[in-house]
Amino acid sequence: MKDVMRLPPELQPTNRRVEAFSDAVFAIAVTIMVLEIRVPDTLAFASDMAALEDFATLLAIYVLSFVVVGILWANHHYLVFTLPTSDRATIWLNNHVLFWVTMVPVVARFFGQHPTSPRATAAYAYVIMMCTFALTLLRRHAARVTENEVHRALHHRVFRRAWVAMALYAAAIPIAFMNIRISWALLLILPALFFLPVIRLQAAKDEVHRAMEHSRP
Repeated sequence: MKDVMRLPPELQPTNRRVEAFSDAVFAIAVTIMVLEIRVPDTLAFASDMAALEDFATLLAIYVLSFVVVGILWANHHYLVFTLPTSDRATIWLNNHVLFWVTMVPVVARFFGQHPTSPRATAAYAYVIMMCTFALTLLRRHAARVTENEVHRALHHRVFRRAWVAMALYAAAIPIAFMNIRISWALLLILPALFFLPVIRLQAAKDEVHRAMEHSRP
């Protein structure tokens, strides 16, 4: 990190290209998911309940996947803001996140077409778990390189929630082969964890004060 900071300004890497590339990948992932949804022709002039149920399932999985990708994008957006520069580690940890994001449309289609399949449900849970894990690795790097104590405190609070989410996504994988409804419930409930407020102002101040106390000799 110090070596990067010694470079002349025109040679110092910035976060702009990382953000631009990442936003493009997130947008493409969502686009692929929505293109997988086909309205059955039989619904135009007839009452085809089987086709309607299949369409409704695909639409429901798309909504769930859109929410998950949206949460990942929002977390990624604020995370990149806390990075002072984009070094080599940042770039490749970010690429790791994007790889798993591009896998979401694959498992979303598999899960949407076979919602009662334990393998499809487990595959979906695994990819979302890995998305969360990859983003947590990038967040760990951000917490290490930032010099802003408020940002570091924020990252540490998010870690707690992320590890809980990863543990429950991991549990959903074997549970899918024992009771698929419980696995479905976990997949539906877990995104709600990230809609809760991560940190309040007073809590942030307390975290900073504790961090400063621990850093004193």
